[in-house]
Amino acid sequence: MISMPKVLVAVPEKCTGCRICELACAYHHFKVINPSKSRVRVVRIHHEPADAPVFCTQCGLCIGACPFNALKRDLKTGAVIVDEGKCTGCGVCVQVCPYGAAVIDRDSRKLLICDLCGGDPECVKHCPEGALIYVDAEEAAAYKRLLVAKLHSKPLSPYSPDSR
Repeated sequence: MISMPKVLVAVPEKCTGCRICELACAYHHFKVINPSKSRVRVVRIHHEPADAPVFCTQCGLCIGACPFNALKRDLKTGAVIVDEGKCTGCGVCVQVCPYGAAVIDRDSRKLLICDLCGGDPECVKHCPEGALIYVDAEEAAAYKRLLVAKLHSKPLSPYSPDSR
């Protein structure tokens, strides 16, 4: 029997903005407590007010866009993996990332992108509120549908084209 792939999912209404996920990620990958080294970023949504973790959704757009073939998919976890020997820090991956989840590390000039910690994400293990979960693809799809439904149920912004 083939096991269903797992997916990293944010549950924004549970996020308190503590940023422990950022610290756990940075420590796991670099052994430093430095949010700029994190592959997950907590974003403050000022008009809510709320916080939400943002990370690579493993869509793979960056893989095809990389002119140096420095990115590949881990067949076990589904994560995008960076070959640091090939990555030049050119930033094409950053440009194509629809979520702003791909960033170039200031020190190494290499891509920082969620690699799912080899299938055991540290951000999930350390999130005290359960705002990050690692679930099978079917459960992840249910969370995503709920998020989209919530977005569509909000009133139109005074800046939207339909409000003229």
